[in-house]
Amino acid sequence: PENAILQFSFVGMKTQEINAANSSVFNVVLVEESIGIEEVVAVGYGTQKKMNVTGAVSTVKSQELTVVPVASTTNALTGRVSGLITQQQSGQPGSDAASLSIRGFGNPLVIVDGVESGFNNIDANEIESITVLKDASAAIYGARAGNGVVLVSTKRGNLGKPTITLNSSWSFQGLSNLLQPLAAGDYTRLSRDNYLQTGKNPINAPYTEEEVQKYYSQEDPDYPSTNWFDVIVRPWAPSQQHNVSLRGGNESIKYYGFAGYLNQETMIKTNGGNYGRYNIRSNIDAKILDNLFMNVDLSTIWEERNFPIRSMAANDTKSNVWYDLWQTRPTYPATLPDKDGETMLSYADGNGTGGAHLSTNRDIYGFNDQNDQKIHTQASLKWEIIKGLTLKGTFTYDKSNQTTKRFNNKITTYEYNYASDKYIPHPITNSPILNQSATEAYIRTAQMMVTYDKVFASKHTLSLLGVAESIETEGFSLYGQREGYITDQIPYLFAGGVENQKANGDANEMGRASLIGRANYSYLGKYLAEATIRRDGSAQFPEDTRWGLFPSVSLGWRLSEEAFVKNNIGNIVSNLKLRGGFSQTGSDYVASNFPYMTGFGIRDLGYVIGEKTMQSYYSKGMPNPDLTWETMTLYNLGLDFGLLSNKIYGELDAFYRLREGILGTRNLSIPNTFGATLPVENLNSQDTRGFEFTAGYKDQIADFKFDVAANVSWSRSKWVAYDEPVYTDPDDIRMNQKTGQWTDRTFGYVSDGLFTSLKDIYYLPYQYNDIAGKNNSLNKGDINLLNQNEDAVLDWRDKVELGQGTTPHWMCGLNMDLQYKGFSLTMLWQGAFGFYKNISTVVGSNQTTFNYRWTEQENRPYALIPRIGTNAGYYWGSSDYFLKPSDYFRLRNLSFGYTIPKKFLKDLKIQELRLFFAGTNLITFSSLNIYNIDPEAPSGNVGYYYPQSKTMSFGINVSL
Repeated sequence: PENAILQFSFVGMKTQEINAANSSVFNVVLVEESIGIEEVVAVGYGTQKKMNVTGAVSTVKSQELTVVPVASTTNALTGRVSGLITQQQSGQPGSDAASLSIRGFGNPLVIVDGVESGFNNIDANEIESITVLKDASAAIYGARAGNGVVLVSTKRGNLGKPTITLNSSWSFQGLSNLLQPLAAGDYTRLSRDNYLQTGKNPINAPYTEEEVQKYYSQEDPDYPSTNWFDVIVRPWAPSQQHNVSLRGGNESIKYYGFAGYLNQETMIKTNGGNYGRYNIRSNIDAKILDNLFMNVDLSTIWEERNFPIRSMAANDTKSNVWYDLWQTRPTYPATLPDKDGETMLSYADGNGTGGAHLSTNRDIYGFNDQNDQKIHTQASLKWEIIKGLTLKGTFTYDKSNQTTKRFNNKITTYEYNYASDKYIPHPITNSPILNQSATEAYIRTAQMMVTYDKVFASKHTLSLLGVAESIETEGFSLYGQREGYITDQIPYLFAGGVENQKANGDANEMGRASLIGRANYSYLGKYLAEATIRRDGSAQFPEDTRWGLFPSVSLGWRLSEEAFVKNNIGNIVSNLKLRGGFSQTGSDYVASNFPYMTGFGIRDLGYVIGEKTMQSYYSKGMPNPDLTWETMTLYNLGLDFGLLSNKIYGELDAFYRLREGILGTRNLSIPNTFGATLPVENLNSQDTRGFEFTAGYKDQIADFKFDVAANVSWSRSKWVAYDEPVYTDPDDIRMNQKTGQWTDRTFGYVSDGLFTSLKDIYYLPYQYNDIAGKNNSLNKGDINLLNQNEDAVLDWRDKVELGQGTTPHWMCGLNMDLQYKGFSLTMLWQGAFGFYKNISTVVGSNQTTFNYRWTEQENRPYALIPRIGTNAGYYWGSSDYFLKPSDYFRLRNLSFGYTIPKKFLKDLKIQELRLFFAGTNLITFSSLNIYNIDPEAPSGNVGYYYPQSKTMSFGINVSL
């Protein structure tokens, strides 16, 4: 309400200050107070003043989310929220979202406008705020809140004349870091050297020294050299994002409308596909009667992913285009001489793919198209029965559709011999195949909510909330496949052959019901208390264990309101609040629905009766009638502070979580002769501990305003109990026993450089186990692994703890917002520390391997890449030579803008006009840079995934 905003603005101001303030100063006070402790933040099923919040809550506002154009909203949160662990392990358009984990707990529950939903494909410009609930503040979501909660609030209408806002940006996405293929000379030199390093007969080497020199000289057309990276990949891929919104309203109706468009192209030069997205939203708030209000929200998101049929993701390394890139030899040309007026495509060895220049081209090799649509409808009616008592009913209906179409073409490529002037055909596939699928999913959410707010004797404030909620989900899918196509010009199921055709389909459903209560109490605005209770029922579990009870209690003490603080250091301490909380939450996640029930599955390939293959049934294993919730017990202690009228501000939190009833099977603690597939049980438990700290300083000096804030957090988990055998061997206990140990230990061998002489190998006091003979397979350039237990054999017992998993334990962020008159500069530096990755896949036919490998001539003891032609490579992935710290610190976001003075816009009827330049991932500091590896690359797949991108954007913001 408008009067509430005015009331907030007077907090902390003396009467004489108000009387002396002119209108311009008064407007500044309004803005500054609105982002201080009087700020209203989203909490579960409502909002609260920030000063009254007793839990660990962090909020990111719209202007922070949109400081740079982003396609995936999750990427806008990186570095902005203490305790939030993010990892972006792909730069593929439409699949470049960062994973989120609050305090390392796992995937959080995401609530958008009051109901469970995803938010990554929501345009950041239509979001008002994102609030992260980390402790007891999340407990009101009970059964699904065990990993924390992310609340997303979209924009709504406001009082005032209609405001039209247009935002447009054009971006160029380049590679952050990616291994580079070799030219033919370096490729053949590397291949020959690697062969010779194995000690084999030089006569059988893949290339003679004369051939190597011909590839270097490039004088003979039969010895070409192709830079496949330049042929296939473009240095900058274009992207554009545009949106328009309408916002306004009066006392009777407020409205917000939004339409957005995004298009991203891939880094593939020729027909590499693109990702497109359309966002439409309408949020309407209507006042029907003085005490009756209605909200109607409608939104839809349409996504189009059009890519080559070969995957661009970091999956099986032999089924994606990056594998094809490394297998495509530079000794083959990209094109061949004309034949009958056509430029022939060359044949290049790509493990059956014909070369990455083909498999990346959707028009030649085949396409993989996917269309997704999400439709969200929500209506609510709120009745203010008496002052302070309201009743609200909300119904939400979400529907999502997905269609997928995959078609691989029939391909024939050619190899050309200049001497004979002949083309040799190489068929890659015999017949095109079409796979087509369609899925639909529905979510129906019904809520009935009653709230009561009352102030007693001007000292006691009481707020009560009661909610009844039900959630029903269902879905189905269809799948069809045909092959034997006569032509690839008709990629439809009806045009395929009927032999070997396939069809399939399935359906699913699930439901939850909940009863929720919350009470908030405040005395004199100094002593705060919140208690919640939630009773959840889930169809995942049998009747006897279906319902779970999830309580929470949190307390707060605003010391800054105490007389002993105000009278002594009140001129320094403007905000000081101590808070603590306890909560129990849960999780009903299981791998498949209804695991407590026995059942049967159907196999397509069963028995042959006569000449027909019949389907058969199989048992899905033993059920578990005692299956129930995972439970998470969380303790949190926090401190909020503000100094010098909140110019200096921050918060500190420490937490401990015990997670019990983790699902597992007794495969380890019972004999493998049991003879049946065991059900999942609530067997295991682990705990997590950590802390978070945020501090900032903001002020204004004349026309210069600044806000600088930093955050740092740490967390790590241990197994409290794990179902496992009773180990008796000391080394088994040290390495394999999980109970009582960190959950993310990585063991391997310690190395001491490379062997540089045969004498060192011969006089080794121990033998490399798993390598035949008394170290006779070792040679100069091999990794010198240390025998830790000083026995006669190097084996698994010599492994020690080398790393702490692939997820960062330390996260930090540094946010800087500087403004001078119409100019603005915003920077976000973000870092992650305490995690490791296996980079052994860096070894191969790439420039890093060639430049930094061990060679007989140089014989460097600490070359980055050991001798490649070696049997000792068995140890590469399990030693510290290739298990590397992945710590990094990078300039995640940079934005520089200028707002045109209003005096120049008045005649154009423009309220605001801003021009800006923005960039992401522009600078990265990491020890992995020397390998040309991005520190967020997936472990073990550093060369076989779509790399992260750095972007440069130019844009304009206009308000009418």
